[in-house]
Amino acid sequence: MIRSSLSPQSRRAFLRGIFLSAGAVGLPAWVTACGDGSDGPASPGNGGGNPPDGKEFTIAPGPLADIGELVETGVDGILAPPGFQVRVVARYLSNPVSGLFDPLGLTGYHWHMAPDGGAVFPAADGGWVYVSNSETSPSGGVGALRFDAQGAVVDAYRILDDTRRNCAGGTTPWNTWLSCEEQGDGVVFECDPFGTPDTARALPALGLFNHEAAAVDLATRTVFLTEDSGSGRFYRFVADDSDVDRSGAQPRLRMTSGRLQALNMEGYENGGYAEDDAAWRVLHRASWVDVMQPEAVQAEVREALAASGQPVPGTVFRGGEGIWIYDVPEALRSVPPGGSRPTRALVFFACKGDNRVLAYDIDNDLIETVFDNGSLELPMDDVDNLVVSPAGDVIVAEDGDAMRLVVVVPNAPAKTLLQVTLGGSELTGPAFTADGSRLYFSSQRGPNLGIGNTGSGVTYELTIPDAFRQRA
Repeated sequence: MIRSSLSPQSRRAFLRGIFLSAGAVGLPAWVTACGDGSDGPASPGNGGGNPPDGKEFTIAPGPLADIGELVETGVDGILAPPGFQVRVVARYLSNPVSGLFDPLGLTGYHWHMAPDGGAVFPAADGGWVYVSNSETSPSGGVGALRFDAQGAVVDAYRILDDTRRNCAGGTTPWNTWLSCEEQGDGVVFECDPFGTPDTARALPALGLFNHEAAAVDLATRTVFLTEDSGSGRFYRFVADDSDVDRSGAQPRLRMTSGRLQALNMEGYENGGYAEDDAAWRVLHRASWVDVMQPEAVQAEVREALAASGQPVPGTVFRGGEGIWIYDVPEALRSVPPGGSRPTRALVFFACKGDNRVLAYDIDNDLIETVFDNGSLELPMDDVDNLVVSPAGDVIVAEDGDAMRLVVVVPNAPAKTLLQVTLGGSELTGPAFTADGSRLYFSSQRGPNLGIGNTGSGVTYELTIPDAFRQRA
């Protein structure tokens, strides 16, 4: 355990401030290009740095902190604040362009079943593309909605076919979509949001496990990965230098050659886990260990190692979910307690198994819980995807019965941005347009309004009023 002059409360307040100010001072690294252009990864911290002066990190809340009570929107039982509008942009078995129910695809492409993780990509003409995973098996894959500059759906198409249970994923700095299979032997696929299924490619070097989400840190040639499993690990893939394509304006990782590793948190190495939230609220050292048999299914490898009495690499992170990387602006960088260099970038990731949001300092190898149910006035139910608005609001989606999008407000009770009252589903794929005017999300098993109104997925657009897009 790392000792410092900062109290646990002050340290957590600082990290929460970084977390809650992420969108206000710079978009997450999975939305914009990141990296310092260096050829090699930064060296890990040696823990020899002096702690900084202890200060609470005080920030203003984002504009969504001022939303009012929820009211009926008139759309599929969805509640939202007054002035916020909801519209359907795609329903399962319907053509998103015409809106016609077309289960046979006679009028062209129809929207996929069980929409899950998603992201928005800007287009050169001022429009954008929203990509959406399909968490089904065996069809799976990824669909895309193309919007013009006025927000009309002008095209819909597939960018990945014939995969299984595509759950979440992440964008890359070079504007591709990493779609993750939530299968025991799941694979990550790289897709072009403006492309076709034949341009997608499998990335088995990123591991075979119950993939949830991914985020890229170019400065260290690293892809961070969460695993949605009760015995899951937090992984990273460190690409070899030869794995970097520097031929274009933006460096790219081929993600074919490198090392797959699992994180060990000091005191809870190799299968360790703490039930008590308080134990995770203390800053711990982190180290990385190569996984055994990286080409094999990791759950099976863990079982075999445990059965033979051998150490099982990695601390347990239960039900790993959303992940993103925040590049800390120069003005906010300081050496953390026990670190050796100013914090350059933080990885935030959520675990629904214990409703924790953790922060990992990439260059100093330090980790601790930032939020848990004991530190939120509005307890979360199965924390899932995380997204940050361009104005700095941190939105958490819930995977449980409440079916809410929750705004995490600094130093104040959380606010509910939206709630779906038609049960038996979950909220998935929240993603903002670059100007913050629209938030896309799906009800994974929502009504399709076709024969029998049986459901299996709807994707919506929430329009954000101008007063709630700009930080005061």
